[in-house]
Amino acid sequence: MPDPVLALQRSLAALALDPDASAFEADPAAFAAARGLPEGDRAAFRRFRSRLLYYRDAVREDIWEPIDLDFPLTRTLLEGAGAWEACRAAFLATRIFRSPYYRDISPTFLGWMATSGWGRERWPFLLELAHFELVKQLVEHLPDEALPGDLRASPRPGDRLVLAPPTQVLTYAHRVHEATWEAPAPRPGACHLLASRDAQGFIRWRELTEATAYLLVRAQAATVAGAARELGLELAVVTAFLASLGEAVAGFTPRPRPRRLWSPGA
Repeated sequence: MPDPVLALQRSLAALALDPDASAFEADPAAFAAARGLPEGDRAAFRRFRSRLLYYRDAVREDIWEPIDLDFPLTRTLLEGAGAWEACRAAFLATRIFRSPYYRDISPTFLGWMATSGWGRERWPFLLELAHFELVKQLVEHLPDEALPGDLRASPRPGDRLVLAPPTQVLTYAHRVHEATWEAPAPRPGACHLLASRDAQGFIRWRELTEATAYLLVRAQAATVAGAARELGLELAVVTAFLASLGEAVAGFTPRPRPRRLWSPGA
């Protein structure tokens, strides 16, 4: 015999997350019976039909709220095509969100977009646009990580670059940073971006060249001097460029420091 508490929890999850609530609306008791609930629960589902529908709406709105706020351009694009509700409903129907933390909803939504491929046949840039929007939220709001204690302001021979914890080097196949409310669909074209957080806590975007983007990634894994040699640049030129990035750079260290870089496919 199934656990009655577990059966009730699963029934409430189905009520809240299934795309179509018509079966519950038509006959709440039959909805409960089909999920193995005892007679007392079936009667309660019938009696509290309106309250349970309110519960369904409240759960869905609570999950949708951060998605609506964190992906405004993605929402604008899909609303214009009449597809935003279908996108959100498809995400909820997977029931992949397991975290108890509100902050994890939007990253889970982006992960679902990456693995499901939802909408990308029609909008090849959709994942990149959503990723770009979530990066903005993460760069502005994630807490700082601890920095190495041996950081130097200028690189010495053998030193590696350490970016400030929120800083991210990003590469896209579409010019997502040019998307606007009026034109949320970015045009094709590779772009390399540097996202950093300023002293006021706001994101700052810089467009990079392919070479400078490579330099920022490579100088973290190898040495700054080695990255400069690979690009055929004088170390003084590279040092001056890094100094111009201000808050994006934390400093330089002789020790290797693994770093996770974000990409739309992550």
